[in-house]
Amino acid sequence: MKLQSVLLCCLCLLLLQCPAASADSADRAETESWRLLADRTEASHDNQFVEAFGNVVLERGSDYIRADYARFYQGTRWVFLKGAVEARFQGDFLKAEEAEFDLNSNIGWLKDGQVFMEEPHMYFEGAILKKTGPETYEFREATITVCDGDRPAWSIKSARGDITVDGYAHLWAPRFQILDQPVLFSPYAVIPVKTKRQSGFLLPEIGSSDRLGITYDQPYYQVIDEEQDVTLYSHLMTSRGLMLGAEYRHVPDIHTKGIWKLDYLHDLETEGSSLYSDNPDMERGNRSRWWARGKFDGYLGEPDWNLKADLDLVSDQDYLREFSRGYSGFSKSRRDFLKYFGRDIEDNDSDLRINRLFLSRSWANIGIQGLVEYTQNLEYGSNSKLSNKRSEDNPTVQRLPELNLHLYQTQLAATPLTMEGSSQLASFWREYGTTGTRIDVHPVLGLPLHFQYGSIIPKAGVRGTSYFIQRFEGDDQDVETDESTQARFLPDFSATAYTEFSRVFTLHEERDVELDQTDSTWLKLKHAVQPRLEYTYLPYADQDRHPYFDETDRIDATNELRYSLSNIFTCKSGQLRPDPAKRGSTDIKFDFFELTRLRFEQAYNFREASREHQIDEYPNRPFSDVLTDLTTRLSPWLSLTNKTWISPYEGQVTEHEHYLTFAYEDLTYALFGLDFLEEIDEYERQEQERQRIAKFGGAMSLSPQWSVAVLYRVDYEASVDLEKEVVLRYDHQCFSAETAWSQTEDDNRFEFRVILAQLGALGR
Repeated sequence: MKLQSVLLCCLCLLLLQCPAASADSADRAETESWRLLADRTEASHDNQFVEAFGNVVLERGSDYIRADYARFYQGTRWVFLKGAVEARFQGDFLKAEEAEFDLNSNIGWLKDGQVFMEEPHMYFEGAILKKTGPETYEFREATITVCDGDRPAWSIKSARGDITVDGYAHLWAPRFQILDQPVLFSPYAVIPVKTKRQSGFLLPEIGSSDRLGITYDQPYYQVIDEEQDVTLYSHLMTSRGLMLGAEYRHVPDIHTKGIWKLDYLHDLETEGSSLYSDNPDMERGNRSRWWARGKFDGYLGEPDWNLKADLDLVSDQDYLREFSRGYSGFSKSRRDFLKYFGRDIEDNDSDLRINRLFLSRSWANIGIQGLVEYTQNLEYGSNSKLSNKRSEDNPTVQRLPELNLHLYQTQLAATPLTMEGSSQLASFWREYGTTGTRIDVHPVLGLPLHFQYGSIIPKAGVRGTSYFIQRFEGDDQDVETDESTQARFLPDFSATAYTEFSRVFTLHEERDVELDQTDSTWLKLKHAVQPRLEYTYLPYADQDRHPYFDETDRIDATNELRYSLSNIFTCKSGQLRPDPAKRGSTDIKFDFFELTRLRFEQAYNFREASREHQIDEYPNRPFSDVLTDLTTRLSPWLSLTNKTWISPYEGQVTEHEHYLTFAYEDLTYALFGLDFLEEIDEYERQEQERQRIAKFGGAMSLSPQWSVAVLYRVDYEASVDLEKEVVLRYDHQCFSAETAWSQTEDDNRFEFRVILAQLGALGR
């Protein structure tokens, strides 16, 4: 009997051989033989079909079919299956009680079946499921979900529909269900079944705000081609109107990328005064409100010529603070620019919006840069209440253009001298004020002296500046307006001396490292001490007679010695692991990390020591505050960054920046930040106001599904809460739900957001 079964199986293998040979290797998987295995097989008397009974398996490459019973028709290559049917076709997994398949085309039907598409992680099951092609299905009375388990957290039940892998599912009379209970109904719906980006509507953001009213922001995403896409926004605000927006992204090659955004709102409201207390002389009378911004990285002609562009223009001084959240808000735009370009935009409360076009190239010893810069100043224009703040009174300097040439430090011929320098040609224009061109050249000679115990590097330079004035207007009375061509020469000198000495302490020997240790073993600790002296001298020169365009035109005299002492602790750790190159042996993997960096710094100002004017009001204080700068990783979970300035004259802390963070795996995260300034009134720091701002935040995983996050920012000096936020989040295998309450100085929000796997986000 056993011999008979073996012979029948061999006969089945011969019957299942495909006679045709593919001419293309890409088609070989399609024409490969199916192999049949079963507990028992029988062939019909005319060899038209083969019946298989018990543990039936049909295999071809990675595809397979399993069932309790199968009937295979040799002529049509059609197979009928019954009982515990399981199949895999090109990454899709199928289950059913009964099924039929055409093994040539992989089409067929399932009765009381389920299909699991692995790539988008989606299930659909129903009374009748039809596989109409390699990537398409049709169904009736089916349920669709991405949730695992017999009772999915959410699902969509549809009377009929079709699905295309890496396309869409079209559903007729769909009902959205939570735990099998219907909660929403629609006559028709389309949901994405995506493994790649594709055009379509994204889920909206819904929310409420004290100032904007109820909000609904509906985005539409359009793929242009493999290198370009655009997102269109329709943002309805019941208190303000309809804001329309667009975001265009393009990445034509590995050297080039760009993001450009534009939003427009015809506001239903105007404001007689600015909404924000730091703009007391401003109103907001314009109804047409907009914001254009973007960034671009690329090249001109060839990749060595780097081209960068920054765009940031806005309609009024309040826009960026009013519309800071959401798809088109200031916060998201800033995050996108920092993430993709590493360049920031000005804060949302800044009245200066900077726009640049920057071209640069570097060679071995020199670099060249070209810049066109336009700065929008929102203090000037129709929203100003002051008569002297009209558009034609705007003194903001525009650089149209600026050219820079840099000589990198290089040895001067066969001498021990080094040479470096910079030169700049800049043309300045503005609505009101002096305009003209400035040429600034600053060569520097150095003499590096290296000894056994340290180095000394003196440098001497001279700065020559030429002015070619086109128009004098609104200058101080000291400016010489009779001469359109002027010159300035400023010598400078600096010297730097530094050294380093260190010692290595052995904490553990390498032989003490044990296998199966979870954490690395600290082996050695290196303590390096780096003293450093820096002296800078620039003599006093009368520069008030020259026009003023930027800080380069007023270089303060300097005679200062700065000294510092840095302590750097570096740790070497090791962990014993199996050696993949030598079976049965182990090897130590070493790691180096900086444990602590502690720097003390102070300066002595010789000019302040010899100052003779205003002595009665401001006594001489040549010593600067002592800076203590500490960065340390107290443990694998705790880190501290701390900067503290202590006045030797006041005997107290005058400035402090403190940031403490704690993070333990994915369970807990906490932070504490404190920034403050003490009130100081001295010659170098006149009328410094007192400030105290603290930031508390953290997140905790309450369970594998539940987590909570909090944020609190407070201005202790003004007794004002700057920001409060509490977020409660639930994460499931196929959805996340988030509830957030937030309060700022100018708005209160309550948000609820649901993120459905494969479908996106709903609510805000």
